[in-house]
Amino acid sequence: MDVTGMSTYLQTQYANQGRAAAESTTKSVGAISKDSSREEITKAVKDFETYMLEKVMKEMKKTMTMEQEEDNTMGMYKDLYLDQAITEIASQLVDDLGGSVTDDFVDQIMRNYGITGTSSQMQENGGLDPERVSDDIAKQNGTTVTGVQA
Repeated sequence: MDVTGMSTYLQTQYANQGRAAAESTTKSVGAISKDSSREEITKAVKDFETYMLEKVMKEMKKTMTMEQEEDNTMGMYKDLYLDQAITEIASQLVDDLGGSVTDDFVDQIMRNYGITGTSSQMQENGGLDPERVSDDIAKQNGTTVTGVQA
């Protein structure tokens, strides 16, 4: 393969990498329905968070480094592998640090779709009894709960 062919190949790979990430995230989030399990929603949320964090990190890299655009083959190799590294770092950050944010997104999606804790895994506890929780809150506050607003 000559230099021109290698350059064209790298440009195609670089363009396809970004498009594939966006399509994967769109497909994952678009597959959420009222029949989705918590695990499926969590995976979709993590895909979305990873994609967004990756975009933020790439923009930060652009503004911090102020590098000139390189048209040579080595520059394209560097960009391709650096972007792959950023994607991996973003994924690790979401897995390691995204816990409560991810859980909040998942809980909100489940509320929006009216999903009540469905899961493909066995659960030890069926969850809290809403009536008992309401009574407990009322006792703590010294008031009576007459209704819950969504």
